Amino acid sequence: MIIIVVVVVVVAASVAAISVFGAQTSADKAVVHASDGTVRELPLSQDATVTVTTDKGTNEVEVKGGQVRVLDADCPNHDCVDQGWISRAGQQIVCLPHELWIEIVADEGADGADASGVFDTVGS
Repeated sequence: MIIIVVVVVVVAASVAAISVFGAQTSADKAVVHASDGTVRELPLSQDATVTVTTDKGTNEVEVKGGQVRVLDADCPNHDCVDQGWISRAGQQIVCLPHELWIEIVADEGADGADASGVFDTVGS
């Protein structure tokens, strides 16, 4: 239980810092990390709805208008759905029960920054 609280606090602090300090780096894709180790890149320039299913559960991820969100999930609390849309490099959505996280990744070479690799895994 303490580990879950610590993870939630770290994610919340990261989101708050990004919002306050304004990650304005341009971004071109969302990277979806699933609990089974699969990683899927979704271009923000192409509207799509993707279903991610693992032994932990199912999340429906939507890309629309240069943004991404978790449209639906079968987790008990739906915090990932309530996080809403993200579109700026460095922003993340996390589903703790399903050990799924989505990050917005900066354009390669836009300012030398790359938001990938912030976390290696969730729940390991």
